Amino acid sequence: MSISLAEASKLSTDVLLQGIIETIIKDSPILQELPFIQIVGTSLKYNREKTLPGVGWYAPVTGTWTQSEPEFEQVTATLQILGGDADVDNFLKSTRSNVQDLETAVIEQKAKAMQHEFENIFLNGTGASEQPSGLYVLLSDTAWVADTVTEVGDIVVPTEGLENGFRYECTASAGDKKTHATTEPTWPTQEGATVVDDQVTWTCKYGHWLGTGANGATLTLDNLDKLIDLVRGGKPDMLLMSKRTRRKVQSLIRASGTVLETRPGMFMEQIQLYNGIRIAVSDWIKDNYTVGTSTDCSAIFAFQMGEGGVCGLSSPEMLQVERLGSLETKDATRTRVKWYVSLALFSTVKAAMMTGVRG
Repeated sequence: MSISLAEASKLSTDVLLQGIIETIIKDSPILQELPFIQIVGTSLKYNREKTLPGVGWYAPVTGTWTQSEPEFEQVTATLQILGGDADVDNFLKSTRSNVQDLETAVIEQKAKAMQHEFENIFLNGTGASEQPSGLYVLLSDTAWVADTVTEVGDIVVPTEGLENGFRYECTASAGDKKTHATTEPTWPTQEGATVVDDQVTWTCKYGHWLGTGANGATLTLDNLDKLIDLVRGGKPDMLLMSKRTRRKVQSLIRASGTVLETRPGMFMEQIQLYNGIRIAVSDWIKDNYTVGTSTDCSAIFAFQMGEGGVCGLSSPEMLQVERLGSLETKDATRTRVKWYVSLALFSTVKAAMMTGVRG
């Protein structure tokens, strides 16, 4: 069972912890809505859905049934430690009229720093240096390269900027390991279709990566709709983008003679919607990614949240606050805020990204 940070806050009797959680989620649309699975242990091993099993139509009585298995890949997500120490100087405590206000301000700043770092890693985490893998890594695939040795089961996407929302799995080759042609094939865009690439046969599979062109391209509502359609089994819960891209969406909507829908948020702020989907902004989606010769590209992420899509992982305690008390080498008292946390993607068709988005 998963639980959001907001719900976890309601279950806590620690006033300080409640305040920290409210600070963390207030300015973070991701943490306001992202559910977390509370796990016991240091990691979660789970099966990530790749392909649904096949079905067919059969004649009554005489029909011969064909068995078909779903495809999964086994993934392990390991909890990592996000946290920091908030030190309050004893001299300032003794000379301030309201000690509680000083402690609150210091801990609040630490909480905001944790929120910023979580959002950064949620998007850009590399899986190295004690970080979880973020959405960009989880949704990235290997680009096709000419004259490359390939084995059955290998997966590629078209070359940079030409990602078309599909993945291509090597399902046959003339021997155990064979190479592609020197020229990139014309990729089919229908699930199950195949294309021969010299000694390799690729089978088209549903994917989650949409490029806008070899050098990127200006955002269009058509491309935004294509991104939404890459998330299968229902609409995305969120469209996550940079501020510049959000301004472009607003401009495109105004040019069409309409306005973006709105609804009240958790803190009674006005949330913008596109096609009924929440538009969320993150400062950690940059506008200076490089695609081809363009250095002014951004990205948009679309995803469903929950135990079948994108979900956080946490220890049962969720956020923790420890009062460590007086320090030996510093005239201060310390409070430690920490979180054993990670990220999981349970299905490759429940999240998608569009790269090469220019202003």
